[in-house]
Amino acid sequence: MIRIFNVLFFLLITGICFSQTNQPAPKIPVDPDSKLIQYRDIINQDGTKDVLYDRGAEWIRSYYINPGSVTKVQDRVNGKIEGTGRLRLYFYDSNNTRTDAGMVYYDFHLEFKENKYRYTLTNFSLKGASRIPLEKWMNKDDPSYNPQMENYLYQVDTTMQNLVVRLKEGMKPRVIKKDEW
Repeated sequence: MIRIFNVLFFLLITGICFSQTNQPAPKIPVDPDSKLIQYRDIINQDGTKDVLYDRGAEWIRSYYINPGSVTKVQDRVNGKIEGTGRLRLYFYDSNNTRTDAGMVYYDFHLEFKENKYRYTLTNFSLKGASRIPLEKWMNKDDPSYNPQMENYLYQVDTTMQNLVVRLKEGMKPRVIKKDEW
């Protein structure tokens, strides 16, 4: 029994195994007013609105493979960038074989003011014949609920948490090292 536990623990910490039974249901943030999944925060960051806008635009170019296709609004005057991002979900079977499980679309909004910016990630939906809001996956009483949905939510949450970390890093001023020899 201990040997099985050690093997499972090794697989879990090394990221080799992502089956639906290994991932706990994440605490997905939901906006209390709209009832939609929403990642949002206001970050204090030194810089003018224009400087922060430029950093945000640069971050989008570095984060998204095709930034021109995801960006819908680039409004420097009002300090906002908006667009639609996407992420691929995967199903992992009992042999840990990865299969494409669909594409999730989400809206992103970056807003810039003097010494602060706000990000909002919301309107998550699975692309299909029609778009399915991901909030449906959080309802275990829904007749179409499947335990695999928790794994999909985990993938979405992990990707969004990573996006936020990378955004915060990208919004920091660049450190220029002097070559003093």
